[in-house]
Amino acid sequence: MKIIISGKGYPEKRNIVTDVKKTYIDFHSRNIWTYINAFRGKILKRNKLFIFSAPLWSAGNDKKVVHLFNEVATSRGRWVSTFETELPRVLPVPGVAKTANPLLKKLMRHVAAPDCAGIIAISEATRKIELKLLDAFPIEREAIADKLHVLHPPQPVLYEGGRAPAADKMVFTFVGNEFYRKGGAEVVMAFSELMDEGVISADQISVNLIGDIKKQHNIAHHEWQDDADFHHQIETLIAERSVFTHHTGLPNDAVMQLLRNTHVGLLPTWQDTYGFSVLEMQACGCPVITTNVRALPEINPAQSGWLINCPLNDMFELNVDTLAEKMALRILIVSQLKAHIKAILEDRMRVADYSAAAVNRIRQHHDPDKFNRALSAIYGAKDTRSSFDRSEAGTLKRS
Repeated sequence: MKIIISGKGYPEKRNIVTDVKKTYIDFHSRNIWTYINAFRGKILKRNKLFIFSAPLWSAGNDKKVVHLFNEVATSRGRWVSTFETELPRVLPVPGVAKTANPLLKKLMRHVAAPDCAGIIAISEATRKIELKLLDAFPIEREAIADKLHVLHPPQPVLYEGGRAPAADKMVFTFVGNEFYRKGGAEVVMAFSELMDEGVISADQISVNLIGDIKKQHNIAHHEWQDDADFHHQIETLIAERSVFTHHTGLPNDAVMQLLRNTHVGLLPTWQDTYGFSVLEMQACGCPVITTNVRALPEINPAQSGWLINCPLNDMFELNVDTLAEKMALRILIVSQLKAHIKAILEDRMRVADYSAAAVNRIRQHHDPDKFNRALSAIYGAKDTRSSFDRSEAGTLKRS
């Protein structure tokens, strides 16, 4: 079977291009919206539209299906879309309520139409967010809900057996390219405070930090961004504390090898739609401390990892509407992170149990063969015929 994709980025590689038995054809350059969006952005200064429309006949007469990520297909032909928050994805328009956006309404009918063979939420949290959106579209809701699936990304096991606890030095590793959004600052603060309090010493721990400390913008903080003094403080602690080893970036193979020699992973993230690095850590036998945003409670459950529990909004995200809220959340994240680190050092055998459980959950819930069989079933599912037909979806203006 030929699978037509609209790009070869990380989301496609992680969620779509996963089966060596299938042929994948990249239609990014044949998608007319690639060029319309470039014009809209550069000339008209308008939002990107997450739409796919291309001449599918150019892929030949073989059996084929379009598989998109966060996009809706408007060209004729069978299609599927994997999404991380909502589908259709429509960026905010000032002064227009999300559910009143005419573009959202029009694209919703394409999702409800029979050409759409299925939509795939990457987590149960994503599925709940989508169902909440569908409540505003009662006419389309049934047709779409019937073809809504949850399919967590695949992940091969990269380490056999549980991680033995260290008798002397425990190794912790943080991985997050966007250092501050992923919680790198809170990692530095937690270990530094524990050392200042005399709870831990440099001969007990080693902390690897992989991430770009120059990526200082944190989307979760909105207009309450950290200032230069805060960033300087964090960078000074990294430079002066011998427990920290910082890498701006490493090749993926090097990261995986580092994780195989790590006892506990760290991702106290402020904002994540999924948390793919958690899967990689677990697959390397490395249990993880994470916050509870979005999919993280699903992929980092009790007894295979540790959760930092924070209050969440109805999108399963941290709510930062004031500077005070940001500071309160930071205190909460750091305090719970410190408690988990202290408990781990006091009961090191628990790491071995959690490590084995982490590997086992990857084997059970992210098996690539099971994932590919589930995708094939969605690709081959019979059309869901409803009150919607192709003509009802209408056409989209391209300007």
